[in-house]
Amino acid sequence: MKSRIKRTDLKSIIFNLLYFTRSYILTKPMYSGVGTILAFHRVCPKSERKRIVGNSNSEITPECLEKVIEFFADHDYDIISLNQMVQVLQAEKTGKKFAVLTFDDGYADNFIYAYPVLKKYGIPFTVYVTTSFPDRQAVLWWDLLEDLVLKEDRICFGVGGETVEWNCSTIEEKENTFRRIRSFIIGSYGDDFSAYIRKFFDPYGIDLDEKTDELALSWEQIERLSKDPLVTIGAHTVNHFALSKLSEQVAKYEIMESKRKLESRIGRDVEHFTYPFGTRNETGEREFKMVRECGFKTATTTRMGNIFSAHKDHMECLPRALISGRREGKNIQCLNLWINGVINCVANRFKRVVTF
Repeated sequence: MKSRIKRTDLKSIIFNLLYFTRSYILTKPMYSGVGTILAFHRVCPKSERKRIVGNSNSEITPECLEKVIEFFADHDYDIISLNQMVQVLQAEKTGKKFAVLTFDDGYADNFIYAYPVLKKYGIPFTVYVTTSFPDRQAVLWWDLLEDLVLKEDRICFGVGGETVEWNCSTIEEKENTFRRIRSFIIGSYGDDFSAYIRKFFDPYGIDLDEKTDELALSWEQIERLSKDPLVTIGAHTVNHFALSKLSEQVAKYEIMESKRKLESRIGRDVEHFTYPFGTRNETGEREFKMVRECGFKTATTTRMGNIFSAHKDHMECLPRALISGRREGKNIQCLNLWINGVINCVANRFKRVVTF
């Protein structure tokens, strides 16, 4: 645990060093690219309740979202849709840099809190929907896990005839335990994952559906969003499973069925996709090939990087900037590290065009 805390502190120190030394000025000419796709998850008011940073880190407030919009206006960026981005890359236009705003999973707060802000400023955006969310069949295990870790002092789970135990009596242990179990669960994905995850939570008497009812978009909200020209509805699989852990048959179903179901509900083509989790551990050439064959115009990952003209030949594996409440939520100027490429430069060992 102590070593993990030290690594976390080191990351924070490095990040602050990159920001306060204005290192992004040096990387801007080579690593800023032609634009940036931003990845958001939840947008909700600040809460005073105890949270696990590893989970709440992906949340921002509506006020922060406004600051993001103002930041790009101040930096003379155009905020455009994914379809417009495709046109820009295909035409190889030169001019203003662009930003694209995308929201993953399908949380109701995207409709309740984010949509009014984006509508106010006339900002186009994409919501990638995991269709089991509005179907009310999803298990939002990452949110359930946060509640469980905060409540319990010890968590036990039977694996292969053995019992694995995690201590979580202190807040430091809870943070560490959440990260370890999250990695453990993602690494355990397979075709029978739904049964697996229910088995994990069953001993604690947790209502797996209550969290989905509380947090997920409804089909009515999705249909209302889809009628607004500012909004693009994208696909995000049926169940938000790590695709690389699934058989090819099941992975194809997850991709195609989410596209089919969304199209049947909103009455228009669904042309954009994002991969669940989206790192190199969950997506690779097999998944990229599937998405190409499904005919999507674009597919985004969570690999760090800006967009370059060369990405017109790699539209199935586009990198994004992951917006954090812990970072940009506290200092919106940290976006300079993304758009000018210093984070991408360090994370990708000086590789400019991030693909595979």
